[in-house]
Amino acid sequence: MTHEQHLALDLIARLADRFGPASRIAKELPSWLEYLTEVNCPERPRTRPGIQWWNKVRAIARDLVPSADGGEGEIVQRNAALLGDHFRLSPVETSMLTFVALYKLFDGFEHVIDGALKTEEVTVPLLLSWFCAAPESEIRAAMRASGRLTGSGLVQRSRGGRHNRMPFDLSDRLILALLADVHSISDLIALMFPPAAAPQAEWQDFEGLGRDADLMRDLLSRALAERTPGVHILLYGPPGTGKTEFAKVLAREIGADLRAVGETDDDGGEPSRRERLAELSMASRMLGQRSDTVLLFDEMEDLFGAGGFPFIREAPSKVHFNRVLETNPIPVIWTTNSVNACDPAFLRRISYSALMRPPSGRVRARIWQRLEERHGTGIPDAALPAMAERHDQAPALVSDAMRMALLCNGGVAVVSQVLDAAARLAKGGADIAPRHHAEVPWQPNLTRADADLGRIEARLGAPSAPRRISFCLEGPAGTGKSAWARHLARVIGMPVIEKRTSDLISKWLGESEENIARAFSEARAEGAMLIFDEADSLLADRRGAERSWEVSQVNEMLTWMESHPLPFVCTTNFVEKLDPATHRRFTFRIRFDFLSVDQLPLAWAAHFPCSPPAELRALDRLAPGDFANVARRMRALGNSDPQAILCELTREDAAKMGAARPIGFGR
Repeated sequence: MTHEQHLALDLIARLADRFGPASRIAKELPSWLEYLTEVNCPERPRTRPGIQWWNKVRAIARDLVPSADGGEGEIVQRNAALLGDHFRLSPVETSMLTFVALYKLFDGFEHVIDGALKTEEVTVPLLLSWFCAAPESEIRAAMRASGRLTGSGLVQRSRGGRHNRMPFDLSDRLILALLADVHSISDLIALMFPPAAAPQAEWQDFEGLGRDADLMRDLLSRALAERTPGVHILLYGPPGTGKTEFAKVLAREIGADLRAVGETDDDGGEPSRRERLAELSMASRMLGQRSDTVLLFDEMEDLFGAGGFPFIREAPSKVHFNRVLETNPIPVIWTTNSVNACDPAFLRRISYSALMRPPSGRVRARIWQRLEERHGTGIPDAALPAMAERHDQAPALVSDAMRMALLCNGGVAVVSQVLDAAARLAKGGADIAPRHHAEVPWQPNLTRADADLGRIEARLGAPSAPRRISFCLEGPAGTGKSAWARHLARVIGMPVIEKRTSDLISKWLGESEENIARAFSEARAEGAMLIFDEADSLLADRRGAERSWEVSQVNEMLTWMESHPLPFVCTTNFVEKLDPATHRRFTFRIRFDFLSVDQLPLAWAAHFPCSPPAELRALDRLAPGDFANVARRMRALGNSDPQAILCELTREDAAKMGAARPIGFGR
């Protein structure tokens, strides 16, 4: 007979001694004995059962109790004792933990408890009193929410509804650990909260964080050394920016173990919010005396959503969890995709926060190089920087793409195809090409601007560079304004949010202003560079306005432009139409012009395999976008004749109106 059967039979024997033959307990008790053992109880008389029958059943119950032979129940009892010592529980509280564990783990024990409670002749406190050999008053005191048993996170109040007779529950993680055959509390802790996997990134991969990274490293290091309570770091930003990976790198940098809390339940599924909170409390208490461990809690918004816990049924007290954050004995690194989804009351308890952005182009190229060395897909070193420039996905996705390419015996083409498919999936199946642009990626040798773009990129790409900057990029269509803006975002290491007039302007009163405000708020929440295309329609000169909404729309734009803390770009083909008040809102005003005579052959070579005719140099109103457009047209026609190409380019040149070389902004 196993230990768990022995404990259930001992409880049955106590019930048999307590109740008489006419009780509802007496009616059900023989079936419990037969459920647990192979014994056959004497049949209960149909008329009023007498004491003689009942004494026979009692004797059978008493005779079955003494025999016990190990089993998982003994392991559970031993592990519960380890946890009780570690959490400084009283002997009664430790026995209560054992009782709940046996109920959750073993069908026979659960069958007896539920059957007894169903008779309504006993209560949970009474059963616990017998099991724990303690007065009911002590049991009821230990059952309080303020007690050590529930306060430790080991046991939670059950939320199963009125049909669930047991008022206590255990997390799946704890249930798994209680069944493990371990011999020390250290083994049990390692099983429940194993260290996170080693990071694949390096400290240098997060150079875009600059001084933020250094401060977080110092803060965690000192908090562990001095065992300072209530230290919390929040990493926020769009998915794929490496929040969890940086947490691993940060822990490694300070020589600490990182242990994730509340990631999955026993079956690898999603734990409930209540289970995640209980595990945080449990892990904090279990590991709180260590000076080499940091906790990781991903997706903070899942718990602390805006407005607190309105979405959590029978939610815990916000005051209680404010106190948890303030007194937590072990540092916690939290992550969230958007701070807007988190309750401000909890954000105020964060010791330090950092916005995570996608790595800059230089860092991405270094990451790609390292991933290629690991996977060996055969991508030439010379091709890696260009691929890193084109694909700005997270390193984990790039690593997966390389594994798929290796599996398919592919190289550059397969990696790009897999990453393009991932990008489409992330956009809900939409085409990954820029929504509003047909031009090719930005090429510095095909750009003609009246500012040193390379110098601007070098300065703003530095981690210490200011982020409250703005650009007005003006010039003819196709000259590379938006392409350079997106390239600059990659250099800085920021995602891009692009908006054009049709995305923002509405026929409904006030909705255009709301859309504008939402665009700026979205950029702040995601740490993104905001690009407004065709900005002359959003910032038209108010002196020519005929309707009140035309003025209020410009006012809304100007107000947000004045206070926005991140880079934003406005592009326009008609700078002369902008309201004069916009001039002081832009840090940089840069004109992009048509290609110079020396750039025309370079643009030809970028799109056509044949040599350019001499007449090409006579065309002075061509932009990089014109060459890309003609190249697509000629491919569609299957025509590669140089004269035919020149004819099409001449048509593009002739279609342009205005002076060949408009005057840019004064400097």
